[in-house]
Amino acid sequence: MDKKEYFLYVKGKAVKVSEEVYKAYWKITEHEKYLIKKDWKNNVTPFSALDYDGHFVDNIIDERIDLEKIIEVKMQIEELNKALNSLTEEERDIITAIFFREESLRSIGERKNRSYQAIGKRRDKILEKLRKLLEDKF
Repeated sequence: MDKKEYFLYVKGKAVKVSEEVYKAYWKITEHEKYLIKKDWKNNVTPFSALDYDGHFVDNIIDERIDLEKIIEVKMQIEELNKALNSLTEEERDIITAIFFREESLRSIGERKNRSYQAIGKRRDKILEKLRKLLEDKF
């Protein structure tokens, strides 16, 4: 009985290989087909699909998102929270009422038994204090 010969095609040319190499190649090839079918069935885009020009990382970057700006804004928010936490409880209450709960100066004044003008002046002093705290950070 003649021994069977095994060939793989490389750039259109038949290359003689051992049975072991032939079986290993087809095992890998069939496994890749299985994974592709599984991805397709589950609506998954494989990473290899994004590497069509050899620049994988460049292909997955979303140019519309300015990551540096997002990080900068998050850092500013952190600094603002630190500055707000350094205020007294009354100062924080006034700022929270005005800017977060959108209360009017008149309603805050009524709640604190003060005139709205006094609350307005207090707001301006608190904002100046915050500005000075944040001045060094930005």
